[in-house]
Amino acid sequence: MTFKKIKLLIAALALGGTVAAAPVAHAETLTVGTTAQTYPTSYKKGDKLTGFDIAVTKAVAKEMDDKVKFKVVGDIPSLFGELDKGSIDTIANSVTVLPERQKKYNFSPVYSYYPAQIAIKKDSKYKTVKDLEGKTVSATVGSSNIDLLKKYDAKIKIKKYDDRNAIFTDANNGTVAGVLNQRQFLEETIKKQNLDLRILKGVVGWNKSAFPFAKNSQAQAKQKKFDKALRKLQKDGTLSKLSKKYYNGEDVTKKSISND
Repeated sequence: MTFKKIKLLIAALALGGTVAAAPVAHAETLTVGTTAQTYPTSYKKGDKLTGFDIAVTKAVAKEMDDKVKFKVVGDIPSLFGELDKGSIDTIANSVTVLPERQKKYNFSPVYSYYPAQIAIKKDSKYKTVKDLEGKTVSATVGSSNIDLLKKYDAKIKIKKYDDRNAIFTDANNGTVAGVLNQRQFLEETIKKQNLDLRILKGVVGWNKSAFPFAKNSQAQAKQKKFDKALRKLQKDGTLSKLSKKYYNGEDVTKKSISND
C-alpha cells in the first residue's frame, strides 16, 4: 500500500468510516409457564421459584445459550391458554402427553415418568383401586390423572377441584374416599404436610411428561433448538442427577415401578 493510500484510509476512518466486524450473537429469551404449586416439580421456596421442572428448564436454556423467563399461572388449563395466545413458549409443569393434546401441540422428547395412584386414609379398609368403585376421589381440574382413571375404571367417581391443597384436605378429613395424583407428588405432600394418608396399591396409568409447543413455524424453530439441548442433557446424565436431587434419590427419567 502506497503512502498516499494509507493517508486516504486514515482520512476515511476519521470521517466515520468503519471496518466490517463479525455479527454479535444475542441470546434469545425462552418464556416458560408454570403453576409454582406442584411440589417438587414447580414450587416456591420463600420467594424463589424452584423444583425439578424448573431446574430442567434452566439447564436446557443454558445449553441453548438462551435466557429463561418464567411466567407463573395458577392452573394447567390457563397455562395452555397462555400457550395458545403465544405469551409463553412452553410449559414446565410435568405436562402429560395425551392424544388430544398431541393433535393441537408438538411435544419435546419425554423427559420424566409418573405413575398415577390414589392415596386414602391410613385406617381405610380399601386394599386396591378396584375397591373404590362407586366411591369418590378428589383430583385437580385439568389433571391428566383424571383421564387415566376414567380409562382404568370408570366406576370410580371423581370430584374436581381448582384448589390443589383442597384435594388433600378433603381426602385427609374423609370428605372424599381418596385423592388422585402422581405417586411422587402424593408421597412428598403426605410427608411434607404430615397427612393421615397412605398410597393404595395399584397403578392407574403412567404420565409421560414432555414440553408442549405451538404448531407454528416460529415455535417449531425454537423447539428444534430446545429438543436438541434436552436430548443432550438426557444423554449426559444431567436430567437423571436433577431428578435424584429433587426426588430424594429417585430417577423419574425412567419408569421406576411396574404398572401392575
